[in-house]
Amino acid sequence: MLNPTNFQSQAYESIKELILTAKLIPGQKISEKELEQRLTIGRTPIREAIIRLRREALIHVVPQSGTYISKISIKQIEEARFVRETLEKEVFVAACQAVTEEQLKELEKLVILQRTYAQLKDEIEFFQLDEAFHQLIYKIADKENVWNWLQTINLPLNRFRFLRLEVEELSWEIILRDHEEILVTLKEKDQAKIALLVGQHIDVIDNDLIFVEKAFPDYFTE
Repeated sequence: MLNPTNFQSQAYESIKELILTAKLIPGQKISEKELEQRLTIGRTPIREAIIRLRREALIHVVPQSGTYISKISIKQIEEARFVRETLEKEVFVAACQAVTEEQLKELEKLVILQRTYAQLKDEIEFFQLDEAFHQLIYKIADKENVWNWLQTINLPLNRFRFLRLEVEELSWEIILRDHEEILVTLKEKDQAKIALLVGQHIDVIDNDLIFVEKAFPDYFTE
């Protein structure tokens, strides 16, 4: 049987996933009762989860109006992109020096799986495998605490990245090719090239944001 803490964690993770995958739409008004019915979780864990998500700016309350899913801040996307690009160049260079044959095989499996789910057009699995690929490289570089620290900063960026998968003009193939090239470069242990590739991989966010904002104009805020 789940204890109250586990129910709170379950409610938090469930609502957070609904927000990150835009099943709860940016700007949408929500209520504890609706979430309770949707998730079949009690009111108290839902309330605690909402408090936590408010701290992370994923939910906000408008006095005399109600509780809403926060829109996605373009400024926070750009700031998260800056932080991630700056850090990941160093992290990937460190991974390039430390990576083992076994770890290269793990990365290769992730890329193969990601291509499989791309063919199936499974956005959630594709996104999760994308995250797993980057997280494993942080682990290889012995920077797992940095990855964990980044997760809150990455929330607006991750919401945007998921929406990007829903925009027809933006191919998933670009992401796959980047990961495949990064994998080859890790095998070659080419530190200069890996830093260049990481910069290019993350810089496409600026161009992609134009298309995503055009497709979902009501989801974003300056």
